[in-house]
Amino acid sequence: MNTLGISNPVNQKADTYICLILVFAVTYQAFLCLLNTFGFPASIAVVGASEALIMGACLPILMRRMAVQLIAVLAISGAFFCLAGITSGQFNVKAVRDILIPLWFLWLGYNLGRPDVAERALKWICMVVIAIGTFEMFWLDTYTRFFDIYGYYLNTGNITPVTDYVRESRLQLNGIRPEGIGRTFFPGLLGSHRVSSVFLEPVSLGNFATIVSAWALSYDAKDWRKALWFLVAAFVMIVIADSRFALVLIPTMFAMRLFLQGKAFYFACLAPLAGITLVMALGFTTVEYTDSFSGRLALCGWALEEFDLQRLLGLGLAPSYGDMGYAYLISRFGLPLCLLLWAGFWLLPNPDDRAHRFRAFIAVYAALILSVSGTSLFAFKTSALLWFLVGCLIQRPALARESGPALPIQPKEINYGR
Repeated sequence: MNTLGISNPVNQKADTYICLILVFAVTYQAFLCLLNTFGFPASIAVVGASEALIMGACLPILMRRMAVQLIAVLAISGAFFCLAGITSGQFNVKAVRDILIPLWFLWLGYNLGRPDVAERALKWICMVVIAIGTFEMFWLDTYTRFFDIYGYYLNTGNITPVTDYVRESRLQLNGIRPEGIGRTFFPGLLGSHRVSSVFLEPVSLGNFATIVSAWALSYDAKDWRKALWFLVAAFVMIVIADSRFALVLIPTMFAMRLFLQGKAFYFACLAPLAGITLVMALGFTTVEYTDSFSGRLALCGWALEEFDLQRLLGLGLAPSYGDMGYAYLISRFGLPLCLLLWAGFWLLPNPDDRAHRFRAFIAVYAALILSVSGTSLFAFKTSALLWFLVGCLIQRPALARESGPALPIQPKEINYGR
């Protein structure tokens, strides 16, 4: 839109293009699962190639401005991974991918710099997720005829065959609440099934709903109607996914929104320290593992207790660490690089209170998810969108040059934080 308020069709096309990139970033695994069901076999290579194509589609926007700080972080990270590869004798491609996704989509959002487009994309995605989730909830047999989730994950190597499970369900292993645990939300009405929608696993749907809640709670009070729309959408997704992670985290974010103001949100930078302290304390005090929330936290603490200096620096070979997020993160990235990345996150030039709030909510989200999950923080289908939202809230768009790349974007009236 230009200064006269007249909509520019070229800009509208560019906005739609970006929204479509984000929709594909969230739904690409559902599309691959659909193809896998109907005879086009999925694999880790196909998944990786799909992610590379989505990231490649971002290049017209990325090339509008070379984000020097992000490129410097990429260079430092690359040097570290090369050193770690030489030390261990094995180059960790997954660790490189895990760090590239946040930086890439942060750069994309930073170059766009428009929260209104981010909001539009998020609405699109929420409507798609809820529509497919509703279809899965009420017509599960038909849904699994199109989306053979179990077969998809077998082909991509994420789970191993379990004969009895194959006969009973084509969902992910956590798509059904086991007997004795049961649903948290409306068990009599919704049964033991946990909806996963386009994410193929309910855990990711719960994580996505948490991100949507963080976006909603970051709005200023005057924009309560916009916030309410996203909160209702998040509530629906949390209920159908039966996400206990969201049930723990969202009240925490509500409390932060009510009781913290201004610079008080900077206390969230201590969230990982609190998370590591918690898992270590439970590790020291827990004698026997139980399949519970506290048991999973203790498991992460036990893993950290076994770290030596080499593993703490991320220079040695390390086991997979499953759901032990802090152990995975430090063993792959090394504590010095982790501290550098975290400091960079808190040095981002946020222009207003909304950006400060969203950053604080995401800090708490990251700290908690690393306590109970190994790599969910780096899952492409949620991580790409999350870091794009962070980048957009910086509100410093790269203005198009006449000789620049395609898809020019002229921002509306934007607070540049100057």
